[in-house]
Amino acid sequence: MTGSAATAGIVGFVGTLPYILFQLPAGAMMDRVNRRRLMIACDLIRLTALGSIPVAALLGGLTIVQVVIVAFIEGTMFVVFRLGEVSAVRIVVPPEQYPAALSQNEARLRAATLLGNPIGGFLFDVGRTAPFLADALSYVISLATLLLIRTPFEEARTGQSQPMLKEIQEGIRWLWGQPYILIVNLAASVTNAFFQVVILVVIVAERDRGASASLIGLVLAGFGIGGVIGSLTGGWLSQRVRSNLVVITTLWLWVAMTPLVGVVGNPILLVALLGTLAMVGAIWNISVGTIYMRLIPDRLIARVSSVGSLTAFGALPLGALAGGLLVQAFGPATAGLIAGAGMLVVAALTTAAPSVRKGPVLAP
Repeated sequence: MTGSAATAGIVGFVGTLPYILFQLPAGAMMDRVNRRRLMIACDLIRLTALGSIPVAALLGGLTIVQVVIVAFIEGTMFVVFRLGEVSAVRIVVPPEQYPAALSQNEARLRAATLLGNPIGGFLFDVGRTAPFLADALSYVISLATLLLIRTPFEEARTGQSQPMLKEIQEGIRWLWGQPYILIVNLAASVTNAFFQVVILVVIVAERDRGASASLIGLVLAGFGIGGVIGSLTGGWLSQRVRSNLVVITTLWLWVAMTPLVGVVGNPILLVALLGTLAMVGAIWNISVGTIYMRLIPDRLIARVSSVGSLTAFGALPLGALAGGLLVQAFGPATAGLIAGAGMLVVAALTTAAPSVRKGPVLAP
């Protein structure tokens, strides 16, 4: 609409700002209401917001202000809906099926991420509002599936609700009293930031080697491919390998491979490298997610998950900023080495923690 990259950046920033602003209150809200109804409301709001863009464009009244507002609404509803989805899994699915359910969800997420960008590009070529129309219609499908699920999304509520701030504090206190989950959450958040550095290192290093934008896109697709492979095997592995062993192994594999992202020049090897990084990350998500489902009480799960989401999403902009500064100051190869050194610190501290070496204590 404007031809301004800065304006596009502002829209992107506003769309992700709710990831930081609303995680904790959304978690408290999702633990006190009917989750299914709130998730349906989220889809209806997103359907209306996204659908307003092609309608306004058709009527000739679309403005950048509307796009910014829609981005903020969509980001906010994503935060609320996602916490409801995470919380509902442990009620809808029997405990023995947690690994399989989380594996399927992870696979769908990775596949959607892999396919979303090229589909969006194709739709944009069809018409600049076509991606928004398709996105709006996707919420119709989501609504239909939610309406077909008859199982409650929460246990029966007991007791009276407390003020929201107290409920948020209760979730934080519970997490603070679970050193294994707390440390693994922190490790995941910090490594998320380092992966933002990795992505920028790959892009700049490949560009410096003269790679085309298409080739760089194919190389980065290694993340998606590896993530899908990891998600398909993660459920099986999480039933056979202890969660703490998955975490420790993943961290040290990242330590070994991260410094290579800025120096490996062969595109095929680089795809394999990025795919492996993402594959073990997907296995981590499923293995640790299974533990969360078994440890966190239903009345607290959205609040505890919101704390983890806040740290995980909050690390992304910091990682992107650090990546830009490091690559600008030292070049991609050295920036990759620095990211690897950061991974080394995280791996060493996490491995040294007694709660991680011992692993989570599950009730019989």
